[in-house]
Amino acid sequence: MINQGEEKINFFDTKIACIGDSLTYGSTLLNRKKECYPARLQKLLGDGYDVVNLGLVGHTVNSFCTKFWGQPAMLRSLAEYEPDYILLLLGTNDARLRNWMDESVFRNEYVKLLQYLKSLPSSPTIIAMTPPSAFRDTKKYELDFNIDVLEKIVEIQRSLLKENEINFIDLYSMTKDKEHLFASDKLHLNSKGAKFVAYVAYLGLKDTFEREKNKE
Repeated sequence: MINQGEEKINFFDTKIACIGDSLTYGSTLLNRKKECYPARLQKLLGDGYDVVNLGLVGHTVNSFCTKFWGQPAMLRSLAEYEPDYILLLLGTNDARLRNWMDESVFRNEYVKLLQYLKSLPSSPTIIAMTPPSAFRDTKKYELDFNIDVLEKIVEIQRSLLKENEINFIDLYSMTKDKEHLFASDKLHLNSKGAKFVAYVAYLGLKDTFEREKNKE
C-alpha cells in the first residue's frame, strides 16, 4: 500500500488511476472525499474496481512549472500502483499565464506525458479528458487564468490524442453551455459538476471495457 497525501492506494481489483489537478482532487467541494469525481466513479463501477485519486492541486502538464504533475515521487507512486486504466485530466492550470509559454512547448510537454504513461510496465489503457470549459472573468479575479489559452490547450490535446489514437472525452465541448456545473469561482467543479464528470468517465470506461472484450 502506498500513501499519497490523504489517499491510500490498494493493490487489488481492476485498478484505475485518475491523474489530474484540483478538478480531480475535488477542490471547493464540501466533502471532497465523497463528492470528487473519482469517488463517485468508484460507486458507479462498484465491486471489482479500485479507483485512486491522484489529483494534485495547482499542478500542470508543463514540466518547467513549480507544480509539475510528473515529478519523480508521483511517477514512482503511479508505476508502483500498476494501473490497468488511466483517466488523464490535466491542462487547466497550464492556462494560467504564469505557466504558459507557447503552443509548441505545451504540445511537446503533453506528448512526453502521454509517452511516459504508455510506457508504464502495467501497459495501462489511457482515456484522456480535455479540461472542462471555464467561465472565469479574469478582470474580476487575481488568478491569472486565461480562457483563450485554455481553448488553445484543448485544441492541441484533441489533435495529439487523435494522432496517438488515444480515446478521449471532450469535457470542454460537453460543458460549454453548462455553467451550472461550476463553483462560484466559475473555474472549479461544484458537486453537480463532479457528478457529471464521474458519469461521463464511467460511460467512457464501460465503452472501453466492451471494445476490449470484443477484441478477445
